Amino acid sequence: MAATRWHVRDFFSSLILHRGKFDLLQIGIINRLLKHRAFQYAAMMVNLFVFWVIILSGFFGSPVGNRNISIVFVWILWWFALIVLMVPLLSRIWCTMCPLPAFGEWLERRALVKKRSAFKYLSLRKPWPSKLNNIWLQNLGFLAIATFSALLVTRPVVTAIVLLILFVVPVFLVLIYSRRVFCRFICPVGGFLGLFSMFSALELRPKDKTLCRNHMTKECVRGNDNGYGCPWIIYPGGLERNNYCGLCFECIKTCPYNNLALNLRSFGGDILAKTGRALDEAWKSFIMLTLAGLYILVMQGPWGVLKDWSNVFWAPPYGWALTGVGGFLPYVGIFWGLSLAVTPSVFFLFTGASKLASGVRSVPLKKLFIDFSYELIPLALMAWIAFSIPLLLVNWSYIVNALLDPVGLGWNVFSGLYVPWTPLIPAVIPYLQSIVLAVGLAYSIKYSYRLAKQNFPEGKAALKAFLPQVVFLTFVSMIFLWLFMG
Repeated sequence: MAATRWHVRDFFSSLILHRGKFDLLQIGIINRLLKHRAFQYAAMMVNLFVFWVIILSGFFGSPVGNRNISIVFVWILWWFALIVLMVPLLSRIWCTMCPLPAFGEWLERRALVKKRSAFKYLSLRKPWPSKLNNIWLQNLGFLAIATFSALLVTRPVVTAIVLLILFVVPVFLVLIYSRRVFCRFICPVGGFLGLFSMFSALELRPKDKTLCRNHMTKECVRGNDNGYGCPWIIYPGGLERNNYCGLCFECIKTCPYNNLALNLRSFGGDILAKTGRALDEAWKSFIMLTLAGLYILVMQGPWGVLKDWSNVFWAPPYGWALTGVGGFLPYVGIFWGLSLAVTPSVFFLFTGASKLASGVRSVPLKKLFIDFSYELIPLALMAWIAFSIPLLLVNWSYIVNALLDPVGLGWNVFSGLYVPWTPLIPAVIPYLQSIVLAVGLAYSIKYSYRLAKQNFPEGKAALKAFLPQVVFLTFVSMIFLWLFMG
């Protein structure tokens, strides 16, 4: 009982004081659970069942999106839980339970739960191409899926096809390259999970890096009788950021010294980490920030013509230029042009202004451009959370009805029980969105100044470099505020 009180006191004091961290593995039940070989298997099996129900419903259920569980669960319930709860609070916990790599991983290991003593990977184990050792494929993949979002969120069969492809691809990749190369380098969801997990309140870290360096056998990489080497192809003993750790917890199982901690921490702990910063992650920030605004504009805005353009198969009655491909092509140009060119270019101009204002010529502009891009993470994440709020509050009744009749074919097991569409507190939603946005802006400004101090240790130069960034962040926030409030 005393130990329990100590854990609770230590937990809350670490949150209130914003100093130090609290290791969840100090709690016995969590430690035992994460070290048990069946833990991840059980989590993946539950989701595997749900996903296959979703896929079958997409192919054989009602074609009406709001009556089919494949649309309602994936693009309303799952998305809301992922972006609002899982990522900010629990980092990449979705990767722990994601069923997409399950078949490939089980085939490669030739086992479901138990670690085989005479283990040999069933794979060619070719090295992943060095030129693709980045997240550019994830950037482009997410942008491609986002471009066709109008089809994904309205047509169950399209969602089913995409999910089926995402199950098949990892199987082929694991037989060639081994381990989770799909999750690490290709999965379109993994890219933004990695970026936004830098803001998360949870991290997996080595307790003593010196102990890891001096320990020669590196079971966390090689594996042992208790578990496999890290399937994410990283070195757990050197972890400084959340980006590429999928929280599979194999390292916790294999470490002979219990030298890993699962820490609760203050938000944004990785944004100031100097290792790993690169252009691919910078562009992910630009893509996620831009797409948040475009999604709000297209899906929640009053401009019907944009909704028409977003659907390549839609043929409205007014003018040939806005029908089908004729309307979809400018829509694609807007999505890709703003995400890949316009937003980065504008940010580059403000970064140039920061360099000029600082009066320091020794800091390379490219380095400044990359480093300052990480200040966008809190604002972009909160913009996506703000976008997701009305998804749940407006469409909650569809979730209930989908549970009652998953495929939308009248199989209501509760004698025709039906919940009418009734949005929750619609008048309050814009204010909730504005509050969330303000939180993101505050965090972005905070980390912008600290990034400026990293590059310009002299106080006045850091402040001068920081001011153009504040202008940019405020300008972007005002655009979002206009989208929310009208």
